[in-house]
Amino acid sequence: MDKNKKAIEIYDYIAEEYAKRFDAIVSDEDLKFLNIFLSHLKPGSHIVDLGCGTGFSSGYFAKKGMKTQGVDLSSNMISIAKRNYSEINFSIADMREFMPEEKVDAVWAGYSLFHFEKIHLEKTLESIKSYLRPQGILGIVMQGGNGEVEITEPFMPSEKIYIRLYTQEELIKLLQQYGFEIIDQNVKKAADYEFPYDKILLIAKFQS
Repeated sequence: MDKNKKAIEIYDYIAEEYAKRFDAIVSDEDLKFLNIFLSHLKPGSHIVDLGCGTGFSSGYFAKKGMKTQGVDLSSNMISIAKRNYSEINFSIADMREFMPEEKVDAVWAGYSLFHFEKIHLEKTLESIKSYLRPQGILGIVMQGGNGEVEITEPFMPSEKIYIRLYTQEELIKLLQQYGFEIIDQNVKKAADYEFPYDKILLIAKFQS
């Protein structure tokens, strides 16, 4: 089975519990990551939230005055996002193939790209390049480490979920290969309810 497909099936199953945990209690560190990303954008920027899940980050961006649309392959996650943030355009789509109607100013992929094998991450970056404006901003949050792991899903202990780990240096090199210049970065330790890996934030500018 496609590793990402299995991840989507798990997220469909745990969507309600996930929303209760992560949308109800957002850590200061996670808000810090979102605010670092926003600090590089102009007011009213058009953001695509790739792998938006239940929509918290999309809602936060909209609250800050950004034009936001959210994309996720989990239909149950999107249903919750639409319920909680009815003013935002959410759609079910595969981020490897997603194409908005117009070029956008920024892409946020927070905690959404590490269930892919590297070849699919590369395909997603290639796709992003096709609709991100020149000098547009990309923000990603990834799990820090080396190699591939399958780890027990905290909300569904009977299942293991695939995660591709990256070092900070590995991610920087990969983004540079796809025409991105790193303009900001940060790292935070995992909270007790998260996957047990450092969280790596990279902000990059598309040098087209």
